[in-house]
Amino acid sequence: MNKVLTVKNLSVKYGRYEVLKNINFEVLLGDYISIIGPNGAGKSSLVKAILGLIKPCQGEIMLENPVIGYLPQKTYTNDKAFPATVKEIISLGLLGTKKHPKIVNASDKEKIDITLKKLKITELKNRKIGSLSGGEQQRVLLARAIVNNPSILILDEPTSALDPEFKKEFNDIIHKLNTIDKVTILLITHDNSSIKQHSNKIMYVNREIIYYGLRENFSMIQEEGNHE
Repeated sequence: MNKVLTVKNLSVKYGRYEVLKNINFEVLLGDYISIIGPNGAGKSSLVKAILGLIKPCQGEIMLENPVIGYLPQKTYTNDKAFPATVKEIISLGLLGTKKHPKIVNASDKEKIDITLKKLKITELKNRKIGSLSGGEQQRVLLARAIVNNPSILILDEPTSALDPEFKKEFNDIIHKLNTIDKVTILLITHDNSSIKQHSNKIMYVNREIIYYGLRENFSMIQEEGNHE
C-alpha cells in the first residue's frame, strides 16, 4: 500500500525539556491509527509537529499529499452571541489554502453543501455556531476539517466532552470517512470503544514510541502482561 506519511528521527523540545525523542513511523493510505498514552506523553506535540504548528529540533516529516484536516481539542464555544454561522465556520477550511483574494466562490459553496449533507447537518447551515449543542458544534468543526477533501484527518480527543450518544454517532462518522471516503485517520484518544471498534493500528506514545503496530497485536501484548 502507498505511504502517506513518513516520520524519521523526530525530536521536539520545549526549552530544555525534550517532549518527544527519536520518533520513527510510517502511515499507509487508509490506516486508522489510535494514538494513546498518558497525559503529558507528547501526543498533541506529535500531531502539531506533523501539521507544522511547532518546529521539531531534529528529524524529518514527509507527506505525500499536503492536504490535512485537523480537529483540535476543545474548540467549541458557549458564547451564544458569537456571530459566525455554520456555513461561515466550514468555509474557513477552504480559505486557508487559497491565495488572495480569499473569497468563497460557487465551487466552494457546493463543497460546503456536500459536506453538510455528508454529516447530516444541512438544517444547521444558517444557524449561529454559539447556538448549537456541543455535539452539533463538533460536527460543524469536523465539517470544517474535511471540506477540502484531506488525505489525512488528525483529531485530538474529539469526543472527550461529548455525551455517550453523540460520542457513538461521532465515532461512526469518522469510521465512515475512513472506510467509504478512504481518509487516513490519526486519532488521539482515551476512548476504548473507538479503539476497539474502528482503528486498525495503535501507537502508544510516552515521549518515545513504546508500541506501533496492529491493534490485535497490542491487545495480545496487554493480555500477556495481565497474566504475568
